[in-house]
Amino acid sequence: MKQQVNKVGKAAGRKSSAKLAFVGLVALSVALPQGAAFAEDAAASSTSTTTVVVDSGNAGTGSSKSGNTAADPSKAKVTKELAIAKVREWFPALEAATVSQVDYGVNNVYPAPSNQNVWTIQWQVEVGNGSYGFSSQVDAITGDLIHTYISFPREGNKSYYPPKITREQALEKAKAFIAKVVPSLSVDEVKESDSMFYSDAQTLFGPVNYYFNFSIMKNGLPSGFESINITITGDGEVTQFSRPGEKLDYPSSMPTVSKADAEKKLREEFQVELGYVPVYKNGAISDWVLAWGPASDATQPINALTGHKINSEGEEITATKVTYSDVPMGTKLFQPRTSTTELTSDEAAKLVEQIVFIPEGRKLSYPNLGKDYQNPERNTWRLRWEEDRQNMAGPFYFPAQTSATVDALTGQFLEFQIESYNYGEPREPLAAPSGAAKLNYDQAKQRALEWVNQLYPQASRDLKLMERGETWSRLSNGEQYRFELNRYVNDIPVLSGGVSITVDAYGRLFFYSINRGEVPANMPDGKAVTVTAEQALKSYMDNYELELQYSQIGGYTIDNTYVEPKVYLVYSPQSKEASKAYQVLNAVTGKWVTTFEDLRAEQMGGNVEPKDLKGHWAEADIKTLVQYRILEPDDQGNLNPDQSITVGDWLTYTVKAANPYYTGYVQASSTAAKAGIPVDHPYYQVVSYAAELGWIDTIDPSQLDKVLTREQLAVLLTSIVKYDRLANFYEKDVLNPQFSDAEKITRPGEVAIAVRLGLLQGQNGKFNPQRPVTKAEAASILMRLVKLQGKTDQAIGLE
Repeated sequence: MKQQVNKVGKAAGRKSSAKLAFVGLVALSVALPQGAAFAEDAAASSTSTTTVVVDSGNAGTGSSKSGNTAADPSKAKVTKELAIAKVREWFPALEAATVSQVDYGVNNVYPAPSNQNVWTIQWQVEVGNGSYGFSSQVDAITGDLIHTYISFPREGNKSYYPPKITREQALEKAKAFIAKVVPSLSVDEVKESDSMFYSDAQTLFGPVNYYFNFSIMKNGLPSGFESINITITGDGEVTQFSRPGEKLDYPSSMPTVSKADAEKKLREEFQVELGYVPVYKNGAISDWVLAWGPASDATQPINALTGHKINSEGEEITATKVTYSDVPMGTKLFQPRTSTTELTSDEAAKLVEQIVFIPEGRKLSYPNLGKDYQNPERNTWRLRWEEDRQNMAGPFYFPAQTSATVDALTGQFLEFQIESYNYGEPREPLAAPSGAAKLNYDQAKQRALEWVNQLYPQASRDLKLMERGETWSRLSNGEQYRFELNRYVNDIPVLSGGVSITVDAYGRLFFYSINRGEVPANMPDGKAVTVTAEQALKSYMDNYELELQYSQIGGYTIDNTYVEPKVYLVYSPQSKEASKAYQVLNAVTGKWVTTFEDLRAEQMGGNVEPKDLKGHWAEADIKTLVQYRILEPDDQGNLNPDQSITVGDWLTYTVKAANPYYTGYVQASSTAAKAGIPVDHPYYQVVSYAAELGWIDTIDPSQLDKVLTREQLAVLLTSIVKYDRLANFYEKDVLNPQFSDAEKITRPGEVAIAVRLGLLQGQNGKFNPQRPVTKAEAASILMRLVKLQGKTDQAIGLE
């Protein structure tokens, strides 16, 4: 299927940057305890190839490079002492904490926000032999709490489950807490939002946490960006609070464009596009689907004052014509390394220095070898060249830096930035090459394509240039040109992006970034499509409605260029069904597919009760595991509770109970390596994480797909509760009085411990050591293990 038949709608085109829905996702996920990696993947999953970087220190509103004001303590209406006292009162856990430093202003965020009338309090807590530091921020004018995250261990080995308060009770505590710490807001200005990115109590092992997100109303309208995030434990303690501290101007709430006219524009210009879409789970790509999704500009907000759509750079979209052209094969083509040995840091740095320009005076520092966040099976070198730090000025100064990310095996460039911190701060422009003349638009485009051929494998085969013309391409400073190329497989676009590239006026590579998720070779092609473009368009249009609200554009960088934050009054397309906002329509099956499987299950329809559970003896325990996404029904909605499980299944259940985001934590450590599982094995990450927790030592990969027996389960349970050594003291006859088949038990110590702890039970006077464990039994035993927390000598599921 060719590109020209992949779109339906009156205005065919692609937007100039990441979808606003995804920009909001990135900003929101920064506040999540485990949201950093997820944020990067969310940005990467946009239908555009543009790279979006969000300032994590000021999530939700961004910062203003031109609006920065000097911190002036004389303006404070709340004294430093009162600010400290307020935070201590709000967070009783700080009673034992000491104040290590107090600053007026915000100097630990880059770039600094425009609102500097803030008390920034640095706390320090001594726990055992360790010391923990974190900060709080209080508005020095209103006395409102801006931010605090209690991040030091103080629970110890205690019981967490079941929690002392329900989510409904925690919600009431959250509302009362907000009323106390943000007195400048009225009750009518705070509204709980249906955020899908705050899953309650992500782990069964460890503290139970309830996460809430509240939107803030302005002039009677919802603010699509300003919100309050709060975390409350199962014990009822507030451990995290965050509200944007930036002060932005809101326009009038009175639109000049009617909602009817805005809806007409939405329907006339809405398009769908066929392409390959990644499905994310635990922060990594878990699957791909050939789907119909909204085309790039389809869901952009409409300015309620002008009637034009606004892109992520704050520019109004008045023309949507975009053309696609082939990438001609260049004279210099990328050649991957053939060596099976990874590059050293020096070799990787030399490779980069031979190809691109590194400004004079910058030296290699802090090279790091690690997993690629988009493709964990690949190791990458993250390299940085920076100027001499001895000349640093200011409390939060970043030296000029050039950065690169390189595939450690093939030598392929994955990212490159000649200026890593390009937020518009005054910097001397790069000196022109000797004797070089500035390029015009066509020459710059040609040079960009030459770079792409040199850096991207099979560029002329797999990429197409998205041409928007010189006005869009030339950056505002006039010194760089940017271009985007989309990736194709089976002649169908990959909707997770392609290549973003910027060259300067002399053709030097200024910025380069690729989306590197690998589309499987066996994906269906255009012939497998059963849903027509017209049917898909109707399905999407039936799901959208416009909401008048405020929206912030900016406060982040796009293609290494900072976008100033500004608030607009817009008509924002909203999904009538919350779950479909992050779903796409499978073009082969006609079913809706969730693209982010980590979203809150109950809101995504993921907590639908399995069909075959009602009346089952383990129904309650199984439902809990379904709620926590540890068990999931099959495509027919069945869980098959009486089905036998394998050793690999049990390890997966327990690892998920300990950390649902375990895939992002697996390291290539010696502990994991000793487990004896090949990197390409399906259970590699599960086994590696279990080894890191000390649950297993080594395991034969062939055992993972074998049925789990009750005796094997006893051994694994004993390891989880860390009573392995105690098990060695038990002799075989310890079980004789209890089980008539004790002579058949080869691991009596582990069985005795599992039974005495109440995790396993006999059946009709027998233990039945070789009987397979069913899914229902596993669920019931896992819940007993969860409720055992705080009753054993060492914490369960935690290191």
